[in-house]
Amino acid sequence: MRHYFLGLFLIVIGGLASAQGLINPFDLEPSARAAGYGGAYCALAEGTDALIFNPAGLSWGRGMALDSGYLAHMGGLSSVIWLAGAFGPFAAAFTALSAGGIEDVPGGSALGFSHMGAAVGAGIPGDLFGFRAPALRWGVGVSIRYDRAQLADQMGSGLSLSLGALGIMPLGPWELRFGIAVEDIGFGITFADVQHRESWTMAMRAGVALVTPFAKVAMDYARGLRLGVGVRFSPMFEVRGGVAMAGAGLQFALGLGVQFNGFTLDYALLTHPIFAPSHRFGLSARF
Repeated sequence: MRHYFLGLFLIVIGGLASAQGLINPFDLEPSARAAGYGGAYCALAEGTDALIFNPAGLSWGRGMALDSGYLAHMGGLSSVIWLAGAFGPFAAAFTALSAGGIEDVPGGSALGFSHMGAAVGAGIPGDLFGFRAPALRWGVGVSIRYDRAQLADQMGSGLSLSLGALGIMPLGPWELRFGIAVEDIGFGITFADVQHRESWTMAMRAGVALVTPFAKVAMDYARGLRLGVGVRFSPMFEVRGGVAMAGAGLQFALGLGVQFNGFTLDYALLTHPIFAPSHRFGLSARF
C-alpha cells in the first residue's frame, strides 16, 4: 500500500494533472532562470539547464560553468536542491527532492520521503557529422538520468534516457532557434522489496525562440503550451515573464537575473491555481 501513496503524492506535488506515473525531481524543473520564462526553455537551453530541457543545448558549450539552485515548491509542500556543472559540451548534475512525510493511511503515522537524482549529458554539433548548412547550425544531445526514491523503509531506483535536437538560424544579429526533446525513456523505478514498478511519464518538448541582443521570446509545448519573454535592460539585469497553460491550470511566472563579473543570481516566482506560489533561487558562475 505504501508504494501507492508514493505515486499519488508525487503526482500531486508535481502539479501536473496530465501526468501519469512517477514524477521525479527533474520534472519539477529546478532552474530559476528557465522558470522566469514559464518553462519555455527547450530552444533556449544551454549549459546545465540543457540536462533538464534539451541536452542538445550542450552542443556548443565552452569553458566551465557551475550552477546551484533551490526550489520551495507550492508554499513549502516540498523542496528541491540542484547542483550542477558543465565543461564544454559535457554536463553533470545532482538533485534531491524532500518532503515532511506522507501518511500511510489518513490520520496515520508519517512516512519519511526523499527522492534523489543524478544526470550526465553531452551535446554534439552537426559539423562533426560532416553535414553543414550555410543558413543553419544544428546539434544533437543525450543525457542519462539516475533516480532513487525512498518512502519509509521502501527504496527503488531506475535509469532513464533523454534525447534532443536543436537548430539555430542566424538572422543578422538575431537568432531563430528550434528545439525538440524526448524525456524519460526507460522502464521507471523498481521497488524490489515489494516487487512493484512505478513507470516514467515519457514526454516530448518542442520549442521555438527568437533571440535578439536585447530580448528573448520563446514558446514551448511541454505538457501544455508555455510562453516566455526576457528583456535585458543592461549587461547586468534581465527581467523575465511567462505563462504556462499546462495540466495543472494557468500558471504565471516572474523572474529576475542579475549578472556581475561572471556570477549570476536568478530568482523566479511561479503561481499555481490551487497551491501557494513556488519560489526558485539560483546562483551560477562562468569561467
